Amino acid sequence: MPWRTRGLLGAVALVGLTACGVSQDEAVRLKEGVTLGDPARGGLQSCTTFGCTYADEACLQVFFEYGRSPALCLTLDVCERLECEQEGQRCAIFDGFPGQVKCIEPRD
Repeated sequence: MPWRTRGLLGAVALVGLTACGVSQDEAVRLKEGVTLGDPARGGLQSCTTFGCTYADEACLQVFFEYGRSPALCLTLDVCERLECEQEGQRCAIFDGFPGQVKCIEPRD
């Protein structure tokens, strides 16, 4: 393989890997003593192409300090069980499929 092709593939791989990272400003963590999944519903469930089983759940990707979670079926009160890594930030849910749960700067 020519060196130009290898260099191009390396650059594309580097961009792909850095795009998946989570900044400290966006990172969340679980509050002590809580879990993301509902034990009564079988714990954490992964999203399917059809979405989630229960009507009060959404397909969400959580931005943890160690990286993004896979798409999970979570209730929309998920921010009540999370706290931001960075002081002064607040948890928010962004629309999409999957949606994103991460921290943002609060509006004044």
